[in-house]
Amino acid sequence: MNPRKSLKVRILLFLGGLTTVMLAVVFVSVLLRWRALILNTHRERALAVAQTFSTSLLDAIIYQENRQMRDAEFLANHIHRFLSRNPYIKNLVLYDEQGVPIFCSRWDDSLPSGDTPLRPQIKGPVARIYRSRSLGWIIETTLLLRIHNRQWGWLRMAFDAEPAREQMRVLFCLFYGLGFCFVLILLAATYLIVDRLTRSLRHLVAEMGRLDLERIEPSPLTPGEDEVGMLVQNFEMLKSRLAQSRRQLLDAQRQLYQAEKLASIGRLAAGVAHEINNPLHGLKSCLFAMRHQRGQSEDMGKYLSLADEAVERISGVVEKLLNFSRQGAQERSEMNLNETIEKALALFEYRVDKAKVSLVKQLDPSLPTIYADPQLIGQVVMNMLINSYDSMPDGGEIRISTSRGDSEHVYMVISDTGSGIAEEHLDKIFDPFFTTKAEGKGTGLGLSVSLGIVEAHGGSIQVSSQVGVGSTFRVTLPIGGKQ
Repeated sequence: MNPRKSLKVRILLFLGGLTTVMLAVVFVSVLLRWRALILNTHRERALAVAQTFSTSLLDAIIYQENRQMRDAEFLANHIHRFLSRNPYIKNLVLYDEQGVPIFCSRWDDSLPSGDTPLRPQIKGPVARIYRSRSLGWIIETTLLLRIHNRQWGWLRMAFDAEPAREQMRVLFCLFYGLGFCFVLILLAATYLIVDRLTRSLRHLVAEMGRLDLERIEPSPLTPGEDEVGMLVQNFEMLKSRLAQSRRQLLDAQRQLYQAEKLASIGRLAAGVAHEINNPLHGLKSCLFAMRHQRGQSEDMGKYLSLADEAVERISGVVEKLLNFSRQGAQERSEMNLNETIEKALALFEYRVDKAKVSLVKQLDPSLPTIYADPQLIGQVVMNMLINSYDSMPDGGEIRISTSRGDSEHVYMVISDTGSGIAEEHLDKIFDPFFTTKAEGKGTGLGLSVSLGIVEAHGGSIQVSSQVGVGSTFRVTLPIGGKQ
């Protein structure tokens, strides 16, 4: 993922830009307002000073006129005394009633030349701020000197505006500094908040990147109650469903492989059994005829008995091959699993009586009936019992129990205290013709046939075993049969 396009960077850029623009608008508005207040204050102060001085100036003009003083020295001295006490006044110009300057403290470009009259439309006090080339920034006030209906002239005063500009400069620097610090603090706080909010998302993205379907493990993320927490919780549910789907897929693949293998072997077994059965019946007939033929020697009778026993054994193997090839033929009906087990145990008891093997039954009397083929299920029970019996040549115990698992399945568990199955053989025990029994004691078809029957009914078989301790087979069958 490009770090520049991450959610955190985009949120920071958006919030930072939006905050900066909003603060800039607020600060500029406040600065303009403060600037206007400062200028108005200085403008009003300048007008107040000019109006105050205009009163004393009118008195001086009237006094000079009443004494008929032709010399303007009195008026000039009065103005100079005022200017000496107010050094922030950069210039002062006094005009007569004709608009002709009669006194000027300093001629400069900010003031009209001496023979330029003032415009007669200036009736009231006026204050304006501008930059003069010779005086710099000034606040210029203009007052009409008038008592009742007589107009005595005009007074123009230029005040130094640098103090006002210095106040505005300090105010601007203060606002810029405060705004810059506020933006930095706000961006830092936003970064911390966004980093905290997106931390779970980053961990979740990293966890998604590390997701391995071969080994799905719980993530260390803690689900919360907010949207991110719900996302983490949904991700955990998704992982659980993926793991379950993968297990189901692997089981389906294994069952499909096993079914294809059993079908191929079944077709082969059916063909072999058919080809062997016909000559086998002929051979048995010949042996029967030879055994009942008169004048046989004693050795001939002994050899014929051995040959007959071998033929019977071949006939048994062929019968098992035929049963293996006919697994698909089922006659399902409502059946009681406990009764089927009891019938199998009745046929099996003659073997138990000859050996030091004890049988323990724990059959659930409330077990519901299931929809299955009683003959095939009985064959499964018998195969399991024979396997357990063969694993205990020196005696032991066989336990068989039934129980109801959930609303749709029943369980049958057969365990023994026999020799057990080596771990490397556990994956092969359901393969046709695989056996660990001694030669002549097993065909390797019992468990294959049993697994085929159970899976054909929609069930399954799980096995656990430990060498020297014993084995446990757990058969699961659906109550309603295979859907």
